[in-house]
Amino acid sequence: MKILAIDTSSKICSVAILEDEKTIIELHNDDEKTHSVKLMPLVDKAFLETGLSLDDIGLLVCSIGPGSFTGVRIGIATIKAFADVKNIPVVGVTSLESLAYNVGAIIYNAHIKDISENKELYQGITPIDPLEDTVICSLIDAKNENVYAGLYHFANGNCECLSLFTENIHEVITQIATKISNFGHIVFVGDGSEVYADLLKASFGYGIFAVNASADTDASSVAGEHANISAIFALRGQNKQNGVSLAKAGLNKYKQGQYGDSSSLSPIYLRKSQAERALAEKIEILPMTLEDIAVIEPNFEKEFDTFWNINTLKNDFQNENATYLIAKLDGEIVGFAGFLNICKEANLMNIVTKIDKRNLGVGSKLLEALIASAKSQGCTSITLEVNSKNYPAIHLYEKFNFKRIGLRKKYYNNTDDAIIMTSPI
Repeated sequence: MKILAIDTSSKICSVAILEDEKTIIELHNDDEKTHSVKLMPLVDKAFLETGLSLDDIGLLVCSIGPGSFTGVRIGIATIKAFADVKNIPVVGVTSLESLAYNVGAIIYNAHIKDISENKELYQGITPIDPLEDTVICSLIDAKNENVYAGLYHFANGNCECLSLFTENIHEVITQIATKISNFGHIVFVGDGSEVYADLLKASFGYGIFAVNASADTDASSVAGEHANISAIFALRGQNKQNGVSLAKAGLNKYKQGQYGDSSSLSPIYLRKSQAERALAEKIEILPMTLEDIAVIEPNFEKEFDTFWNINTLKNDFQNENATYLIAKLDGEIVGFAGFLNICKEANLMNIVTKIDKRNLGVGSKLLEALIASAKSQGCTSITLEVNSKNYPAIHLYEKFNFKRIGLRKKYYNNTDDAIIMTSPI
């Protein structure tokens, strides 16, 4: 299968065509201010030099961020147009996961080769363990000591996302140490790993840092604050996003059934704008009461969702194992959500946002509060079902590190499939 991948999320505009995992062509332009002008000529050039056309493409892949707001939208809009015209399936991949693919499949062999070619640099230093003991941390610099970060683990040919977050680099380091205590090595990749290299070196122990084999490389061991974790830097050339790694990540997701039509693509920014953050702070999360149900009942299906029945909500609310919350914005009920605590496993019943208040962060606030409530009740995991075509909800759950564990065919109205997802808490 031939794959066309487009990455416009960073300073580099990259276009690649692959035959499965074999690269046919890769082109790029390094001027981020001209992505809107240079993207289509790059695509045309790629087709011209390979003798291919859009009719030959079986899968479209694009970066969905985080990264440049404008750049991400340019790539998504282009892929959406191609998908709609030719009815080609699409896969969206985060720029963080794409970076992980820069090193995930080759990190062990790359370091072994580097060691063999620079023996004097590594004298007395043991090479890294196999990839199974290694976590990859993608770091994208978001300025002012903030980063976009993603933790990934490659096993059995698959890439598992362990966590996604955007915070101050100091807080990220603390979270990393907490989340990867079962692993022995961490590989840092992305421009953030270069910007904050000194801080990362001071925080983690390391035995091999000389992967670039440059004159100023320090290959000595450092007993950092988290010295039980050996930190390694990716090769300098691997710190940039590119279409080839993006395509490989997209192909892997496609094989796992994680693809859709053009409507499945939406940007993932992780870090909200200042206006969005200010609005989110105004959203109140409170326990639901019978009075709240009475308030939303008169226009329930019109204002919330025709899928949900008010009588079903009432019955679920009165279940002794149920916990229901509401979201209020300026005193108005703008959403609700609930779960059942069954043998210390939280079963998410629903997350519903008022139709005219969607995309404001209401769902995220409700889900965050539900997870905290379930954890306080002693639950160790949370499970849910989501319509396979409800792409915004799927993106929300994936942002909270929910993993797909199953599929129920024609679960909704005997038509749409339900994806089963779960997350430890």
